[in-house]
Amino acid sequence: MSSVAIGSPEDPAPARFAEAYEELQAIAAKLKPTQGQTPDVDAIEPLIKRANLLARHCQDRIDAVRSLIGEQSVER
Repeated sequence: MSSVAIGSPEDPAPARFAEAYEELQAIAAKLKPTQGQTPDVDAIEPLIKRANLLARHCQDRIDAVRSLIGEQSVER
């Protein structure tokens, strides 16, 4: 994975699902525990807030597509 910029919790989610998902994956990689190191809660908190925003955004996009698929099935 190339270097992905991680936004702040206040930044809007990227418009494209792929960009939001890629950023979410970058956050997950950053949050993986490093053996022998104490987690920096002050650094983790904004990452968790950003991840929650991105996860909601991605889920909303998935739900929208599922809804469209359901609508198309009814129309046939």
